[in-house]
Amino acid sequence: MKGILQVFYVLFSAIIFTAAIQNEILIWGSPFLGLFALVPLYIALKRSSSYLEASLLTGLQIFTVHLLSSFWLGNFRDFAVFTLGASAAGTGIIGMVFGCYLYYALKEAPDHSVFLIKQKKNGATLRSIFLFAAVWTLYEWAKSTGFLAYPWGTLVMTAYRWPVITQIVDITGTWGISFLFSLFSACIGEGILLLQEIPAVYPEQKTVRFKEYVCSSACCLALFSATAFYGIYQLTKTREPIKYMDTVLVQQNIDSWNGGSDSETVSRSAALTTEAVADCRTATGTQPDLIVWSESVISYAFPQAESYYRQNPYPVPLIPFIAATNVPFIIGAPVTINREKQQYGNATVFFDKNGKYHSYYAKMQLVPFAEVIPGAEYEWVQKFLDKIIGFSSGWTPGTELTLFSIPLKSGDTVSVSTPICFEDAFPSVCRALYHEGSEVFVNLTNDSWSMTRSAEYQHFVISSYRAIEYRTTLVRSTNSGYTVVVDPSGQIICDLPLFEAASLYVPVPVFQRTNTVYALLGDWLPLICGLGYLIDIIRYKFRK
Repeated sequence: MKGILQVFYVLFSAIIFTAAIQNEILIWGSPFLGLFALVPLYIALKRSSSYLEASLLTGLQIFTVHLLSSFWLGNFRDFAVFTLGASAAGTGIIGMVFGCYLYYALKEAPDHSVFLIKQKKNGATLRSIFLFAAVWTLYEWAKSTGFLAYPWGTLVMTAYRWPVITQIVDITGTWGISFLFSLFSACIGEGILLLQEIPAVYPEQKTVRFKEYVCSSACCLALFSATAFYGIYQLTKTREPIKYMDTVLVQQNIDSWNGGSDSETVSRSAALTTEAVADCRTATGTQPDLIVWSESVISYAFPQAESYYRQNPYPVPLIPFIAATNVPFIIGAPVTINREKQQYGNATVFFDKNGKYHSYYAKMQLVPFAEVIPGAEYEWVQKFLDKIIGFSSGWTPGTELTLFSIPLKSGDTVSVSTPICFEDAFPSVCRALYHEGSEVFVNLTNDSWSMTRSAEYQHFVISSYRAIEYRTTLVRSTNSGYTVVVDPSGQIICDLPLFEAASLYVPVPVFQRTNTVYALLGDWLPLICGLGYLIDIIRYKFRK
Protein backbone atom coordinates (compact mmCIF):
# COMPACT_ATOMS: atom_id res chain seq x y z
CA MET A 1 0.00 0.00 0.00
CA LYS A 2 2.84 2.38 0.83
CA GLY A 3 4.44 1.78 -2.57
CA ILE A 4 1.21 2.59 -4.39
CA LEU A 5 0.82 5.79 -2.39
CA GLN A 6 4.41 6.82 -3.13
CA VAL A 7 3.86 6.32 -6.85
CA PHE A 8 0.64 8.33 -6.63
CA TYR A 9 2.55 11.20 -5.01
CA VAL A 10 5.17 11.40 -7.76
CA LEU A 11 2.61 11.08 -10.57
CA PHE A 12 0.51 13.80 -8.95
CA SER A 13 3.65 15.96 -8.79
CA ALA A 14 4.29 15.29 -12.49
CA ILE A 15 0.72 16.30 -13.42
CA ILE A 16 0.95 19.58 -11.47
CA PHE A 17 4.37 20.24 -13.00
CA THR A 18 3.09 19.63 -16.53
CA ALA A 19 0.06 21.87 -16.00
CA ALA A 20 2.39 24.64 -14.80
CA ILE A 21 4.46 24.48 -18.01
CA GLN A 22 3.06 25.98 -21.23
CA ASN A 23 0.55 23.44 -22.55
CA GLU A 24 -2.42 23.11 -24.89
CA ILE A 25 -4.88 24.25 -22.18
CA LEU A 26 -2.92 26.80 -20.11
CA ILE A 27 -1.02 28.17 -23.07
CA TRP A 28 1.26 30.42 -20.97
CA GLY A 29 1.49 28.01 -18.05
CA SER A 30 0.87 28.76 -14.38
CA PRO A 31 3.49 30.10 -11.95
CA PHE A 32 1.12 29.41 -9.07
CA LEU A 33 1.04 25.70 -9.92
CA GLY A 34 4.80 25.83 -10.42
CA LEU A 35 5.27 26.83 -6.79
CA PHE A 36 3.55 23.63 -5.63
CA ALA A 37 4.74 21.27 -8.36
CA LEU A 38 7.38 19.54 -6.23
CA VAL A 39 5.41 19.31 -2.97
CA PRO A 40 4.15 15.73 -3.55
CA LEU A 41 7.62 14.66 -4.70
CA TYR A 42 9.20 16.15 -1.57
CA ILE A 43 6.76 14.25 0.65
CA ALA A 44 7.34 11.00 -1.23
CA LEU A 45 11.11 11.30 -0.98
CA LYS A 46 10.96 12.24 2.68
CA ARG A 47 8.95 9.06 3.30
CA SER A 48 11.17 6.86 1.14
CA SER A 49 13.25 4.21 2.89
CA SER A 50 16.25 3.72 0.59
CA TYR A 51 18.38 5.27 -2.10
CA LEU A 52 16.88 2.86 -4.63
CA GLU A 53 13.33 3.87 -3.78
CA ALA A 54 14.14 7.57 -3.95
CA SER A 55 15.99 7.05 -7.23
CA LEU A 56 13.08 5.23 -8.86
CA LEU A 57 10.49 7.73 -7.60
CA THR A 58 12.44 10.75 -8.84
CA GLY A 59 13.16 9.08 -12.18
CA LEU A 60 9.46 8.31 -12.61
CA GLN A 61 8.43 11.89 -11.84
CA ILE A 62 10.91 13.42 -14.26
CA PHE A 63 10.22 10.82 -16.97
CA THR A 64 6.47 11.51 -16.72
CA VAL A 65 6.92 15.28 -16.85
CA HIS A 66 9.02 14.89 -19.98
CA LEU A 67 6.45 12.72 -21.76
CA LEU A 68 3.47 14.89 -20.80
CA SER A 69 5.06 18.28 -21.51
CA SER A 70 7.21 17.38 -24.53
CA PHE A 71 4.88 14.93 -26.26
CA TRP A 72 5.24 17.01 -29.42
CA LEU A 73 8.74 15.57 -29.89
CA GLY A 74 6.89 12.58 -31.31
CA ASN A 75 6.18 14.73 -34.39
CA PHE A 76 9.90 14.83 -35.23
CA ARG A 77 9.18 12.33 -38.01
CA ASP A 78 11.90 9.68 -38.48
CA PHE A 79 13.87 11.13 -35.58
CA ALA A 80 11.11 10.63 -32.99
CA VAL A 81 12.70 7.44 -31.70
CA PHE A 82 15.53 9.65 -30.48
CA THR A 83 13.87 13.00 -29.83
CA LEU A 84 11.05 11.59 -27.72
CA GLY A 85 12.04 8.02 -26.86
CA ALA A 86 15.74 8.45 -26.15
CA SER A 87 15.30 11.87 -24.53
CA ALA A 88 12.59 10.53 -22.22
CA ALA A 89 14.75 7.57 -21.23
CA GLY A 90 17.82 9.75 -20.78
CA THR A 91 15.91 12.32 -18.75
CA GLY A 92 14.52 9.56 -16.54
CA ILE A 93 18.02 8.20 -15.93
CA ILE A 94 19.28 11.65 -14.98
CA GLY A 95 16.31 11.88 -12.61
CA MET A 96 17.27 8.58 -11.01
CA VAL A 97 20.80 9.81 -10.36
CA PHE A 98 19.58 13.03 -8.78
CA GLY A 99 17.03 11.04 -6.80
CA CYS A 100 19.97 9.59 -4.88
CA TYR A 101 21.28 13.10 -4.22
CA LEU A 102 17.84 14.16 -3.02
CA TYR A 103 17.58 11.15 -0.72
CA TYR A 104 20.85 12.14 0.94
CA ALA A 105 19.60 15.69 1.31
CA LEU A 106 16.36 14.63 2.97
CA LYS A 107 17.26 11.48 4.86
CA GLU A 108 20.99 10.99 5.44
CA ALA A 109 21.40 13.50 8.26
CA PRO A 110 22.67 12.61 11.72
CA ASP A 111 20.93 15.75 12.96
CA HIS A 112 17.60 13.92 12.69
CA SER A 113 18.29 11.68 15.67
CA VAL A 114 16.59 12.45 18.96
CA PHE A 115 19.92 12.14 20.75
CA LEU A 116 21.46 14.97 18.76
CA ILE A 117 18.38 17.13 19.24
CA LYS A 118 18.64 16.68 22.99
CA GLN A 119 22.30 17.65 22.71
CA LYS A 120 21.20 20.93 21.04
CA LYS A 121 22.74 19.93 17.70
CA ASN A 122 19.95 21.08 15.45
CA GLY A 123 19.49 22.13 11.83
CA ALA A 124 18.01 19.02 10.19
CA THR A 125 14.81 20.67 8.95
CA LEU A 126 16.58 23.79 7.69
CA ARG A 127 19.19 21.60 6.04
CA SER A 128 16.67 19.36 4.27
CA ILE A 129 14.72 22.25 2.80
CA PHE A 130 17.70 24.17 1.45
CA LEU A 131 19.60 21.09 0.25
CA PHE A 132 16.49 19.95 -1.64
CA ALA A 133 16.37 23.31 -3.44
CA ALA A 134 20.12 23.19 -4.11
CA VAL A 135 19.96 19.68 -5.60
CA TRP A 136 16.93 20.51 -7.75
CA THR A 137 18.73 23.59 -9.07
CA LEU A 138 21.75 21.43 -9.89
CA TYR A 139 19.46 18.97 -11.67
CA GLU A 140 17.89 21.64 -13.89
CA TRP A 141 21.33 23.06 -14.62
CA ALA A 142 22.77 19.63 -15.52
CA LYS A 143 19.73 18.81 -17.64
CA SER A 144 20.13 22.07 -19.58
CA THR A 145 23.89 21.92 -20.17
CA GLY A 146 26.17 20.06 -22.55
CA PHE A 147 25.78 17.91 -25.66
CA LEU A 148 22.61 16.16 -24.46
CA ALA A 149 21.12 19.32 -22.96
CA TYR A 150 17.33 19.62 -22.92
CA PRO A 151 16.19 22.77 -21.04
CA TRP A 152 12.47 22.04 -21.49
CA GLY A 153 10.41 20.53 -18.67
CA THR A 154 11.91 22.75 -15.96
CA LEU A 155 10.56 24.94 -13.17
CA VAL A 156 12.11 27.86 -15.01
CA MET A 157 9.39 27.62 -17.64
CA THR A 158 6.56 27.88 -15.13
CA ALA A 159 7.54 31.37 -13.95
CA TYR A 160 7.07 33.22 -17.25
CA ARG A 161 3.81 34.97 -16.34
CA TRP A 162 5.41 36.56 -13.25
CA PRO A 163 7.85 39.10 -14.75
CA VAL A 164 8.39 40.58 -11.29
CA ILE A 165 10.07 37.30 -10.35
CA THR A 166 11.84 36.57 -13.63
CA GLN A 167 13.91 39.78 -13.59
CA ILE A 168 16.31 38.08 -11.18
CA VAL A 169 17.82 36.06 -14.03
CA ASP A 170 20.20 38.90 -14.96
CA ILE A 171 21.93 38.09 -11.65
CA THR A 172 21.42 34.37 -11.11
CA GLY A 173 20.53 33.13 -14.56
CA THR A 174 17.38 31.05 -14.77
CA TRP A 175 18.76 28.90 -11.95
CA GLY A 176 17.58 31.52 -9.46
CA ILE A 177 14.01 30.67 -10.46
CA SER A 178 14.74 26.95 -10.09
CA PHE A 179 16.05 27.56 -6.58
CA LEU A 180 13.21 29.83 -5.44
CA PHE A 181 10.38 27.64 -6.72
CA SER A 182 11.88 24.38 -5.44
CA LEU A 183 12.59 26.05 -2.09
CA PHE A 184 8.94 27.07 -1.82
CA SER A 185 7.78 23.51 -2.60
CA ALA A 186 10.17 22.15 0.00
CA CYS A 187 8.84 24.54 2.64
CA ILE A 188 5.23 23.54 1.91
CA GLY A 189 6.09 19.85 1.85
CA GLU A 190 8.00 20.05 5.12
CA GLY A 191 5.12 21.96 6.69
CA ILE A 192 2.67 19.20 5.75
CA LEU A 193 4.97 16.56 7.21
CA LEU A 194 5.50 18.62 10.33
CA LEU A 195 1.76 18.63 10.99
CA GLN A 196 1.39 14.90 10.33
CA GLU A 197 4.52 13.08 11.41
CA ILE A 198 6.08 14.56 14.56
CA PRO A 199 5.77 11.97 17.33
CA ALA A 200 4.09 13.32 20.42
CA VAL A 201 6.51 11.39 22.65
CA TYR A 202 9.36 13.67 21.63
CA PRO A 203 8.26 17.22 22.54
CA GLU A 204 11.87 18.44 22.24
CA GLN A 205 11.99 17.32 18.62
CA LYS A 206 8.67 18.99 17.87
CA THR A 207 9.82 22.29 19.32
CA VAL A 208 13.16 22.22 17.52
CA ARG A 209 11.70 21.25 14.15
CA PHE A 210 8.99 23.87 14.42
CA LYS A 211 11.53 26.61 15.12
CA GLU A 212 13.68 25.47 12.23
CA TYR A 213 10.65 25.31 9.95
CA VAL A 214 9.67 28.87 10.87
CA CYS A 215 13.23 29.97 10.16
CA SER A 216 13.26 28.19 6.78
CA SER A 217 9.90 29.67 5.79
CA ALA A 218 11.04 33.14 6.85
CA CYS A 219 14.17 32.77 4.70
CA CYS A 220 12.05 31.64 1.73
CA LEU A 221 9.68 34.58 2.16
CA ALA A 222 12.62 36.99 2.46
CA LEU A 223 14.18 35.67 -0.78
CA PHE A 224 10.90 35.98 -2.66
CA SER A 225 10.37 39.49 -1.28
CA ALA A 226 13.86 40.61 -2.27
CA THR A 227 13.36 39.10 -5.73
CA ALA A 228 10.01 40.88 -6.13
CA PHE A 229 11.44 44.25 -5.06
CA TYR A 230 14.29 43.81 -7.51
CA GLY A 231 11.82 42.86 -10.23
CA ILE A 232 9.70 45.94 -9.60
CA TYR A 233 12.82 48.10 -9.82
CA GLN A 234 13.86 46.55 -13.15
CA LEU A 235 10.36 46.72 -14.65
CA THR A 236 9.91 50.37 -13.74
CA LYS A 237 13.43 51.34 -14.75
CA THR A 238 13.59 53.66 -17.77
CA ARG A 239 15.58 52.19 -20.65
CA GLU A 240 16.12 54.41 -23.66
CA PRO A 241 17.26 52.83 -26.94
CA ILE A 242 20.44 54.29 -28.36
CA LYS A 243 19.32 53.46 -31.92
CA TYR A 244 16.66 51.61 -33.89
CA MET A 245 17.01 48.96 -36.57
CA ASP A 246 14.00 48.99 -38.90
CA THR A 247 13.44 45.28 -39.48
CA VAL A 248 11.11 43.10 -41.52
CA LEU A 249 10.37 39.60 -40.16
CA VAL A 250 8.85 37.03 -42.52
CA GLN A 251 6.86 34.00 -41.36
CA GLN A 252 6.05 32.03 -44.51
CA ASN A 253 4.28 29.13 -42.71
CA ILE A 254 5.67 26.40 -44.96
CA ASP A 255 6.85 23.15 -43.41
CA SER A 256 10.20 22.34 -45.00
CA TRP A 257 9.77 18.76 -43.76
CA ASN A 258 6.55 18.38 -45.71
CA GLY A 259 7.78 18.90 -49.24
CA GLY A 260 8.20 22.67 -49.18
CA SER A 261 10.39 23.51 -52.20
CA ASP A 262 12.71 26.48 -52.75
CA SER A 263 10.28 27.79 -55.32
CA GLU A 264 7.41 27.78 -52.83
CA THR A 265 9.29 29.14 -49.82
CA VAL A 266 11.11 31.88 -51.73
CA SER A 267 8.01 32.97 -53.67
CA ARG A 268 5.84 33.24 -50.57
CA SER A 269 8.61 34.85 -48.50
CA ALA A 270 9.22 37.37 -51.27
CA ALA A 271 5.53 38.31 -51.46
CA LEU A 272 5.32 38.72 -47.69
CA THR A 273 8.54 40.74 -47.72
CA THR A 274 7.16 43.13 -50.33
CA GLU A 275 4.09 43.77 -48.16
CA ALA A 276 6.14 44.52 -45.02
CA VAL A 277 8.63 46.72 -46.92
CA ALA A 278 5.66 48.75 -48.15
CA ASP A 279 4.51 49.11 -44.53
CA CYS A 280 7.96 50.36 -43.58
CA ARG A 281 7.96 52.90 -46.39
CA THR A 282 4.54 54.12 -45.30
CA ALA A 283 5.65 54.47 -41.68
CA THR A 284 9.14 55.91 -42.20
CA GLY A 285 9.33 57.06 -45.81
CA THR A 286 12.39 54.84 -46.34
CA GLN A 287 13.51 51.24 -46.74
CA PRO A 288 14.03 48.94 -43.74
CA ASP A 289 17.55 48.29 -42.47
CA LEU A 290 17.27 44.50 -42.41
CA ILE A 291 15.03 41.69 -43.65
CA VAL A 292 15.05 38.33 -41.85
CA TRP A 293 13.70 35.08 -43.23
CA SER A 294 13.45 31.99 -41.06
CA GLU A 295 15.56 28.86 -40.73
CA SER A 296 15.45 26.33 -43.60
CA VAL A 297 14.05 28.66 -46.28
CA ILE A 298 16.45 27.50 -49.01
CA SER A 299 18.02 24.10 -49.49
CA TYR A 300 21.28 24.47 -51.48
CA ALA A 301 24.54 25.11 -49.64
CA PHE A 302 26.52 28.34 -49.85
CA PRO A 303 28.86 29.62 -51.11
CA GLN A 304 28.65 27.18 -54.05
CA ALA A 305 24.93 27.85 -54.44
CA GLU A 306 25.39 31.59 -54.99
CA SER A 307 25.52 31.18 -58.76
CA TYR A 308 22.46 28.90 -58.69
CA TYR A 309 20.35 31.43 -56.80
CA ARG A 310 21.20 34.18 -59.28
CA GLN A 311 18.76 32.54 -61.67
CA ASN A 312 16.70 30.31 -59.37
CA PRO A 313 14.23 29.35 -58.08
CA TYR A 314 11.43 29.93 -60.54
CA PRO A 315 9.49 32.22 -60.66
CA VAL A 316 11.39 34.46 -58.15
CA PRO A 317 15.19 34.08 -58.32
CA LEU A 318 16.53 34.77 -54.84
CA ILE A 319 19.55 37.01 -55.36
CA PRO A 320 17.95 39.30 -57.99
CA PHE A 321 15.01 39.75 -55.58
CA ILE A 322 17.37 40.77 -52.76
CA ALA A 323 19.16 43.22 -55.06
CA ALA A 324 15.84 44.68 -56.24
CA THR A 325 14.69 45.11 -52.65
CA ASN A 326 17.95 46.98 -51.93
CA VAL A 327 18.04 45.86 -48.26
CA PRO A 328 20.43 43.45 -46.44
CA PHE A 329 18.99 39.97 -45.82
CA ILE A 330 19.65 37.24 -43.24
CA ILE A 331 18.29 33.87 -44.38
CA GLY A 332 18.42 30.35 -42.97
CA ALA A 333 20.36 28.10 -45.35
CA PRO A 334 22.90 25.25 -45.37
CA VAL A 335 26.58 26.06 -45.85
CA THR A 336 29.58 24.02 -46.90
CA ILE A 337 32.07 23.70 -44.05
CA ASN A 338 34.40 21.17 -45.68
CA ARG A 339 33.65 20.24 -49.27
CA GLU A 340 36.17 17.39 -49.49
CA LYS A 341 34.72 15.67 -46.42
CA GLN A 342 31.16 16.59 -47.46
CA GLN A 343 30.55 18.43 -44.20
CA TYR A 344 27.65 20.87 -44.16
CA GLY A 345 26.32 23.20 -41.50
CA ASN A 346 22.86 24.43 -40.60
CA ALA A 347 23.45 28.16 -40.90
CA THR A 348 22.30 31.71 -41.38
CA VAL A 349 23.73 33.52 -44.40
CA PHE A 350 24.12 37.27 -44.82
CA PHE A 351 23.56 39.19 -48.07
CA ASP A 352 24.25 42.89 -48.49
CA LYS A 353 21.70 45.20 -50.13
CA ASN A 354 23.13 44.40 -53.57
CA GLY A 355 22.44 40.70 -53.13
CA LYS A 356 26.08 39.77 -52.59
CA TYR A 357 26.69 36.85 -50.23
CA HIS A 358 29.11 37.87 -47.47
CA SER A 359 29.37 35.42 -44.58
CA TYR A 360 27.59 32.85 -42.46
CA TYR A 361 27.08 31.66 -38.90
CA ALA A 362 26.79 27.87 -38.54
CA LYS A 363 24.78 26.38 -35.71
CA MET A 364 27.06 25.21 -32.89
CA GLN A 365 24.60 23.50 -30.49
CA LEU A 366 23.07 20.75 -32.60
CA VAL A 367 20.10 18.53 -31.77
CA PRO A 368 21.70 15.29 -30.51
CA PHE A 369 20.91 12.14 -32.53
CA ALA A 370 18.91 14.21 -35.04
CA GLU A 371 21.22 16.92 -36.38
CA VAL A 372 24.43 15.30 -35.15
CA ILE A 373 25.13 11.63 -34.43
CA PRO A 374 28.06 10.64 -32.22
CA GLY A 375 30.22 7.97 -33.83
CA ALA A 376 28.74 8.47 -37.30
CA GLU A 377 32.28 8.46 -38.72
CA TYR A 378 32.51 4.72 -37.98
CA GLU A 379 31.22 2.31 -40.62
CA TRP A 380 29.46 -0.02 -38.17
CA VAL A 381 27.57 2.94 -36.68
CA GLN A 382 26.53 4.05 -40.15
CA LYS A 383 25.25 0.58 -41.04
CA PHE A 384 23.34 0.29 -37.77
CA LEU A 385 21.69 3.70 -38.18
CA ASP A 386 20.89 3.15 -41.85
CA LYS A 387 19.15 -0.09 -40.93
CA ILE A 388 17.23 1.32 -37.97
CA ILE A 389 16.22 4.81 -39.11
CA GLY A 390 17.40 5.11 -42.70
CA PHE A 391 20.14 7.73 -42.29
CA SER A 392 23.61 7.92 -40.78
CA SER A 393 24.84 11.48 -41.24
CA GLY A 394 23.94 14.91 -39.96
CA TRP A 395 25.07 18.50 -39.76
CA THR A 396 28.59 19.53 -38.81
CA PRO A 397 28.67 21.98 -35.89
CA GLY A 398 30.01 25.45 -36.52
CA THR A 399 33.11 26.76 -34.76
CA GLU A 400 33.03 30.52 -35.42
CA LEU A 401 31.09 33.07 -33.32
CA THR A 402 30.17 35.13 -36.37
CA LEU A 403 28.35 38.46 -36.01
CA PHE A 404 26.76 40.41 -38.85
CA SER A 405 27.25 44.17 -39.03
CA ILE A 406 24.02 45.81 -40.18
CA PRO A 407 24.34 49.36 -41.59
CA LEU A 408 21.57 51.71 -40.49
CA LYS A 409 20.09 54.59 -42.45
CA SER A 410 21.32 56.85 -39.65
CA GLY A 411 24.90 55.99 -40.57
CA ASP A 412 25.41 53.83 -37.49
CA THR A 413 25.74 50.03 -37.43
CA VAL A 414 24.31 47.20 -35.31
CA SER A 415 26.20 44.00 -34.47
CA VAL A 416 23.69 41.17 -34.80
CA SER A 417 24.14 37.58 -33.65
CA THR A 418 21.92 34.81 -35.00
CA PRO A 419 21.49 31.81 -32.68
CA ILE A 420 19.73 29.16 -34.76
CA CYS A 421 16.63 27.21 -33.73
CA PHE A 422 16.92 25.95 -30.16
CA GLU A 423 20.31 27.65 -29.61
CA ASP A 424 18.40 30.57 -28.06
CA ALA A 425 17.39 28.18 -25.28
CA PHE A 426 21.01 27.83 -24.15
CA PRO A 427 22.55 30.61 -22.03
CA SER A 428 26.08 29.39 -22.83
CA VAL A 429 25.63 29.88 -26.60
CA CYS A 430 24.08 33.33 -26.23
CA ARG A 431 26.61 34.34 -23.57
CA ALA A 432 29.47 33.55 -25.96
CA LEU A 433 27.78 35.57 -28.71
CA TYR A 434 27.12 38.44 -26.31
CA HIS A 435 30.76 38.59 -25.24
CA GLU A 436 31.73 38.57 -28.90
CA GLY A 437 29.95 41.94 -29.16
CA SER A 438 26.34 41.14 -30.04
CA GLU A 439 23.93 44.06 -29.61
CA VAL A 440 20.79 42.18 -30.66
CA PHE A 441 19.95 38.47 -30.68
CA VAL A 442 18.13 37.51 -33.92
CA ASN A 443 16.95 33.91 -33.72
CA LEU A 444 15.95 32.03 -36.89
CA THR A 445 13.78 29.00 -36.19
CA ASN A 446 11.95 26.18 -37.96
CA ASP A 447 9.37 24.85 -35.47
CA SER A 448 6.55 23.99 -37.87
CA TRP A 449 7.23 20.25 -37.50
CA SER A 450 5.90 20.36 -33.91
CA MET A 451 2.34 21.15 -35.10
CA THR A 452 1.38 22.25 -31.57
CA ARG A 453 0.94 25.61 -29.87
CA SER A 454 2.55 24.39 -26.68
CA ALA A 455 5.83 23.56 -28.45
CA GLU A 456 5.98 27.02 -30.03
CA TYR A 457 5.30 28.86 -26.77
CA GLN A 458 7.59 26.62 -24.72
CA HIS A 459 10.45 27.43 -27.08
CA PHE A 460 9.67 31.13 -26.87
CA VAL A 461 9.42 31.18 -23.07
CA ILE A 462 12.86 29.62 -22.65
CA SER A 463 14.43 31.97 -25.19
CA SER A 464 12.80 35.07 -23.66
CA TYR A 465 15.08 34.73 -20.62
CA ARG A 466 18.09 35.49 -22.83
CA ALA A 467 16.81 39.05 -23.28
CA ILE A 468 16.65 39.54 -19.50
CA GLU A 469 19.95 37.82 -18.74
CA TYR A 470 21.89 40.21 -20.96
CA ARG A 471 19.43 43.13 -20.96
CA THR A 472 19.30 43.12 -24.72
CA THR A 473 16.65 42.86 -27.43
CA LEU A 474 15.64 39.42 -28.70
CA VAL A 475 14.15 39.03 -32.18
CA ARG A 476 12.69 35.69 -33.30
CA SER A 477 11.93 35.05 -36.99
CA THR A 478 10.27 31.67 -37.50
CA ASN A 479 8.61 29.78 -40.33
CA SER A 480 5.36 29.22 -38.41
CA GLY A 481 5.73 30.67 -34.91
CA TYR A 482 6.45 32.17 -32.55
CA THR A 483 7.73 35.26 -34.43
CA VAL A 484 8.17 37.98 -31.83
CA VAL A 485 10.32 40.87 -30.58
CA VAL A 486 11.18 41.02 -26.87
CA ASP A 487 12.65 43.96 -24.94
CA PRO A 488 15.40 43.75 -22.25
CA SER A 489 12.85 43.14 -19.50
CA GLY A 490 11.39 40.16 -21.34
CA GLN A 491 8.21 41.97 -22.38
CA ILE A 492 6.73 41.43 -25.84
CA ILE A 493 6.99 44.45 -28.16
CA CYS A 494 5.14 42.88 -31.10
CA ASP A 495 4.41 39.44 -32.53
CA LEU A 496 2.71 37.40 -35.24
CA PRO A 497 0.01 34.70 -34.82
CA LEU A 498 1.07 31.06 -34.93
CA PHE A 499 0.79 28.93 -38.08
CA GLU A 500 -0.20 31.81 -40.36
CA ALA A 501 1.65 33.22 -43.34
CA ALA A 502 2.44 36.81 -42.33
CA SER A 503 5.15 39.43 -42.17
CA LEU A 504 5.92 42.23 -39.78
CA TYR A 505 7.72 45.55 -39.92
CA VAL A 506 9.10 46.63 -36.56
CA PRO A 507 11.60 49.27 -35.47
CA VAL A 508 13.79 47.05 -33.26
CA PRO A 509 15.17 49.05 -30.31
CA VAL A 510 18.88 48.64 -29.66
CA PHE A 511 20.11 49.39 -26.14
CA GLN A 512 23.47 50.23 -24.65
CA ARG A 513 25.34 47.02 -23.86
CA THR A 514 25.63 46.47 -20.12
CA ASN A 515 27.52 43.69 -18.40
CA THR A 516 24.99 42.13 -16.06
CA VAL A 517 26.10 39.96 -13.15
CA TYR A 518 25.11 36.87 -15.10
CA ALA A 519 26.97 38.05 -18.21
CA LEU A 520 30.10 38.48 -16.09
CA LEU A 521 29.90 35.42 -13.82
CA GLY A 522 27.79 32.94 -15.76
CA ASP A 523 26.42 29.90 -13.90
CA TRP A 524 27.71 30.85 -10.48
CA LEU A 525 24.54 29.78 -8.61
CA PRO A 526 24.69 26.07 -9.55
CA LEU A 527 28.35 26.19 -8.55
CA ILE A 528 27.39 27.54 -5.12
CA CYS A 529 24.68 24.89 -4.80
CA GLY A 530 27.14 22.14 -5.67
CA LEU A 531 29.73 23.52 -3.28
CA GLY A 532 27.17 23.71 -0.47
CA TYR A 533 26.15 20.11 -1.11
CA LEU A 534 29.77 18.97 -1.07
CA ILE A 535 30.46 20.81 2.18
CA ASP A 536 27.44 19.11 3.75
CA ILE A 537 28.75 15.69 2.72
CA ILE A 538 32.14 16.42 4.27
CA ARG A 539 30.47 17.72 7.41
CA TYR A 540 28.28 14.63 7.58
CA LYS A 541 31.24 12.28 7.29
CA PHE A 542 33.13 14.01 10.06
CA ARG A 543 30.13 14.19 12.39
CA LYS A 544 29.22 10.60 11.69
